[in-house]
Amino acid sequence: MNIPNAPLKGVFFMHFILSVWALQHSWLPVSYMYYNLIFMATLLWSLHCKDSEEPVFMALVIDGASVLLDIIVISVYYPLSDGYYRANFHFCAGMCILNLILRVVSIFVLLKIFHERGGRYDDLGIPGIPSGNYNDIDQHNQQSVPKTAVDTGSPTHDYIPANAPPPYQGP
Repeated sequence: MNIPNAPLKGVFFMHFILSVWALQHSWLPVSYMYYNLIFMATLLWSLHCKDSEEPVFMALVIDGASVLLDIIVISVYYPLSDGYYRANFHFCAGMCILNLILRVVSIFVLLKIFHERGGRYDDLGIPGIPSGNYNDIDQHNQQSVPKTAVDTGSPTHDYIPANAPPPYQGP
């Protein structure tokens, strides 16, 4: 069975489930929910616009920013008091950390989808990722110069083929 947009749907459902499970406990701030909802909206937009690379690029940027935001949220809001150490909290914190780890995987999946939809890596400026065809105009290459009128294809030269009709003389 061939599911259209399977990698994109997989990324969506993976982050949706992990975000919902991470938000089951009250230790995360509301901002965690907001940037995850914006990420989910861009993924849905990517599913809707199947030919455009723009929504995938937006999802890629938000996913990359979410890695940094997740690290900040976990490091700042992770409680150090003994009152939070319950099974529910451990499960929610684990899902939040797992969501953070899988964001790196989803970035590479989104990069692949971005490339498949016509996006170019050289526009992103990421080192180590192959770019499209780039011609360095500053590099001086030796160009060949045409030697005859046949090489140029120009009708202004005096080359007349043997079977050509006589030129038009006018009335």
